Amino acid sequence: MLKFTGTEGLIFFNKILVISDLHIGIERELYKKGINIPSQVNYYINKIKKIYEKYKIKYLIIDGDLKHNIPETSLQEISDIPYFINEISQYFKKLYIIKGNHDGDIEELINGINNVKILKALKIKNVVFTHGHLNTKLKGKYYVIGHHHFAKSISTSIGESIYEKVFVIGYKDNKVIIFLPAFSDLAGLWDVGEFQGPIAKGIEKYEVYTLDGILIEEKEI
Repeated sequence: MLKFTGTEGLIFFNKILVISDLHIGIERELYKKGINIPSQVNYYINKIKKIYEKYKIKYLIIDGDLKHNIPETSLQEISDIPYFINEISQYFKKLYIIKGNHDGDIEELINGINNVKILKALKIKNVVFTHGHLNTKLKGKYYVIGHHHFAKSISTSIGESIYEKVFVIGYKDNKVIIFLPAFSDLAGLWDVGEFQGPIAKGIEKYEVYTLDGILIEEKEI
């Protein structure tokens, strides 16, 4: 049903790429704190393009937090988000944007593109795609969420510890919850196990996978 890509994206049913938490506009927040980082939009576009060219997927789901700043929208977002969506929408038959807790009035930034649809949640077969900060009325066996930015501390051969982004698959009430890592490299990381939001709370056990799908941890709670 799903395929790891070696990136923060998963492929479902061999034709749907799912990514989450791009946080476009976070550079503006960092700039205000004295950290000057250029816009990452072209980096994201090229990264998505490479996945598209390798796997020939037809659909893209952005599973929440496309933008970063709340409650207001920055000038950078007003510029970068329409440009980003216009560029990547040309590769896909349909692009679904699931609204996350940072996405506010994102509809105001995206209009006039026929193959782009903005939703609170989406169900395809028995899989529900939603950001994870709110509950959803949609019911399925599998829930794919973002919001958590999970990473795992890994020790190197010389004793250093580094954080690596990971996928987490949790189990709860006969449901399977798949946590996507943040597509952004700037949005911060959470330790695995700090489950938040109504969908993630109550996880009974979970598995941790590297970006290329290697199981590195199993844990019961």
